[in-house]
Amino acid sequence: MDLIQRYSGDSDSDHDESKPKMLPVPEAIATMFDGRLYHPKPNDQPNSHQGRSRLFEHERGNWATYVYVPCPDMDLIEIIQEKLTECGLEIIEHPHISLTKTVVLQYHWIQRFINDVKSKLSTILRFTVTFGNLEVFCNENCSRTFVGFLVEPAEILSQCVDQLDKVLSDYNLQKYYEDPKFHLSVAWCLGDQSSQLKTKLKSLELEIGTCCSFKVDKLMCKTGNKKYNFDLV
Repeated sequence: MDLIQRYSGDSDSDHDESKPKMLPVPEAIATMFDGRLYHPKPNDQPNSHQGRSRLFEHERGNWATYVYVPCPDMDLIEIIQEKLTECGLEIIEHPHISLTKTVVLQYHWIQRFINDVKSKLSTILRFTVTFGNLEVFCNENCSRTFVGFLVEPAEILSQCVDQLDKVLSDYNLQKYYEDPKFHLSVAWCLGDQSSQLKTKLKSLELEIGTCCSFKVDKLMCKTGNKKYNFDLV
């Protein structure tokens, strides 16, 4: 009744009655957006990100999301990265093994998505990742080229991907590659420089060794600026 009175009884003139007053935005909604009523659309600024560009356009409420195997700090990786920077490559500060593509997840899906991933990964046992040779990889739109280690065991990593693909399918999101080459990227450069980097790798004579590995007791998901852990059994 109070709202009706505000619209019908606040003015004696027909002119004012034709212009209802704006109601305030409820606090519960306003606080969802840090108290701001409008968030301007971010501009893509490659110069602020070492020349990198987005794989998809940013839209408010959409969160870039992917699941991966985190890699601990390792002397081997630091040594290899130092060598690769001499070739003009940029290092990857937090190397990891991707288990999904980067997909777009809407904000209101996040918690449910995380719960579904946790459920699907609950049967995955802890395992050990072993490094293979260094190889060169190019992303889907050929905007960046990476140097990384091939990793094993492909069977267990494929089990993880199969479970994650089931979740992605439920949200109509793109699944992982059909025949993935599981790898841990350690450095990158802009554009498709695959052939040049393959030649450079041969000349570096990098000593990798035969027993480079680390134990995996959890997987992780990064969505927007949030990170979630999934402990393995």
